[in-house]
Amino acid sequence: DQDMATKSVSTYSYKIGAVDSALGQAAVDITTKVEKIDFEGPMADALGGQKDKLLAPLTLTGKLDSRNKFTSDPNRKIDPRSILFGGTSSSVMTPMIEFPEKTVNPGDTWEVTIPKGPTTNTEDQKLTAKFVGEKDVDGKSVYVLTLSGTIKMYINVGEIMKANPVPELEALGLNEMTITGTMDVSGEANVNKGNGQTLAMTLKLSIKQEMSIPALGDSKIPGTSPTTIKYTLD
Repeated sequence: DQDMATKSVSTYSYKIGAVDSALGQAAVDITTKVEKIDFEGPMADALGGQKDKLLAPLTLTGKLDSRNKFTSDPNRKIDPRSILFGGTSSSVMTPMIEFPEKTVNPGDTWEVTIPKGPTTNTEDQKLTAKFVGEKDVDGKSVYVLTLSGTIKMYINVGEIMKANPVPELEALGLNEMTITGTMDVSGEANVNKGNGQTLAMTLKLSIKQEMSIPALGDSKIPGTSPTTIKYTLD
């Protein structure tokens, strides 16, 4: 086995659209675009010089409710290229921390559910949110929230490709790939005390994963990916 090392640069954006007052939800688009990615090890050999041709943005569409809970569109198509080339972390983590059901005081914690799905795992998982306190940022009073914990990942790339085939990936034998691993999460958000908007959020992710690719001799390719994502509200 050989380690796989990656270096990538991505841009992240999220757009909040119209609010359905009857349902208490707003439409949200979250987009990740990989600007540049470099592989070392077996994956670099498998891709040859094709990696830049295979980069694709990942857009999550869904709804945001009054508790800051994001629910993705169950009918959305997932481009497997975006998962393979840098979109794993943003497909799991969104730029919002779900609010508690009841009133909390500084220091209190609550559970946040990471829903099961094709880009996460086959079971729901939990992270821990915490209300740190209040502070002023640029003249605005904000709540400071943190998010922490570990997520187990299981992504069946072949199943994703069945719904959205990519011939270039099939030619490389990646239609049978599975990705397993863990993601350690540490995040902090500033939430506008007046209207609940997330003004800024920083996520630090430590991903340890293993790619299983039968087409490459059933090789197991381990890899690590420390990631920092910063969101700000324009």
